[in-house]
Amino acid sequence: MSDIVFLDTETLGTEIDAPIWELAAIRRRIDGTETPLHLFIDHEPEPWISNPKFPESFKEDYRARYRADHSMSRADAAAVLKNFLTGRPHIVGAVINFDTERIAHQLLRPKGIGELWNYHLIEIENQVHGYLRAVSELLSGAGLDMIGDKPISELLALPWNSNDLSRAINVDPDQFERHTAMGDVRWCMAQYDALHGDER
Repeated sequence: MSDIVFLDTETLGTEIDAPIWELAAIRRRIDGTETPLHLFIDHEPEPWISNPKFPESFKEDYRARYRADHSMSRADAAAVLKNFLTGRPHIVGAVINFDTERIAHQLLRPKGIGELWNYHLIEIENQVHGYLRAVSELLSGAGLDMIGDKPISELLALPWNSNDLSRAINVDPDQFERHTAMGDVRWCMAQYDALHGDER
């Protein structure tokens, strides 16, 4: 058995160098106890915040919530993560390689720290999609072609809609503070628990 860590970051873009400005995680130990972590990380917002391709809603959220006087340096964030992720836990998240690649690139490698997590990343959207694919086989065998209010073929077609996938397992994404690091961590946890039930 291994501890698992639900993790999410907020960045100023999708590029590998677009700075991480917020990071949240919840570590769930084998005994079921949970420890949260929430950081704001010092960075240079330009030229990222001025990029016209960066959605205005994300810019507004950044301006409303980020405070330099509440942030820590990248070096300090790396040290905190080294301690928080001791023992190489499994990392769970939505498109989690986006987060782990940027954490490694921006925070860990500059301080000579290797990746701190088990290399088997747990991608929650893939898990939900796989679960729903299996359920859809059972439903179609019974002559049913809907999951909730969505046709199965529409729900499972690429590109996936993460909100629809979540609703299909009875996790309402609107109940979480989406596109905040801790809100997305809690949303991911709820989906994981909906699939894994009593395993925790």
